[in-house]
Amino acid sequence: MLDDFDDLRLRDLIFFDRLVRAGTITAAAADLGVPKPTASRWLAGLEERTGQALVLRGPRQITLTDRGRVVHEQLQPVLAALRALRAAARDDTPGGTLRVSVPVPFGRLVGGAVIAGFRERMPGVRLEVLLQNARVDLVRDRVDLAIRGGALPDSGLIARHLARVPMWLYAGRRHAGTDPADVPLIAAPGDEALLARRRPELLPAVVVVDDRMAVRDALLAGAGAGILPAFLGEPARGEGELIRLDEQPLSSVEVHAVFLPEQRKDVRLRALIDLIEQGLQRVSGVGGHHKATT
Repeated sequence: MLDDFDDLRLRDLIFFDRLVRAGTITAAAADLGVPKPTASRWLAGLEERTGQALVLRGPRQITLTDRGRVVHEQLQPVLAALRALRAAARDDTPGGTLRVSVPVPFGRLVGGAVIAGFRERMPGVRLEVLLQNARVDLVRDRVDLAIRGGALPDSGLIARHLARVPMWLYAGRRHAGTDPADVPLIAAPGDEALLARRRPELLPAVVVVDDRMAVRDALLAGAGAGILPAFLGEPARGEGELIRLDEQPLSSVEVHAVFLPEQRKDVRLRALIDLIEQGLQRVSGVGGHHKATT
């Protein structure tokens, strides 16, 4: 007969390990991409099933109880076995389903030559591409790979650096020869703060839109000037539809491929990451460092 302890959930054990490493429920919840109240319920359920308090909640961080230290220590072989099980199930042959989360601006990059190249290399693999700007939790959302731009929080994930993508100030070709201060500004959130430091004469924006693809489409239609990553702006610039208004990029964004440690040897994952990196090089003239970090 099963008792309460037999009803332990792997999700709760994974969270407890993250909690010990992060030091606070808030940080562990953010790491896993779940609300803090949800994470608190997971911890409460785990403590109920183990029969004793596992942590003491302090004003700044948690402290493990004696029972909590024992549970966390004994938990490590369980998590290692889980990682090995996942690797054994996924790494043997290039089959099954591969789910990748991609920010919306990368959609066209991943949606064209990358998909064609992946299908050629891995015809037995079903590829599911999720276009979403919100960060996902790889375990909870059953995502194998996430492409992320910007700084990465500390976590137990593997991050492979793909590129440092320059961010240029572009405008439609109709504005060639026009004083940039006279060109209307189409901005994404955060652009005005950047321009306040680098090009204050361009402020304020006449339009703010939370989508780089929409900014690009507006510039192509002649609406004004805006900041785009090179992989969105350079193809249109190469065709003469956009121009750069600066000789140097305004900033750059780091792009990483993020995945779970147990999938380090997944040949499907490596093939897809290589193709995405090549796509970045092809459309924006930038490359990665081939460096994986935790």
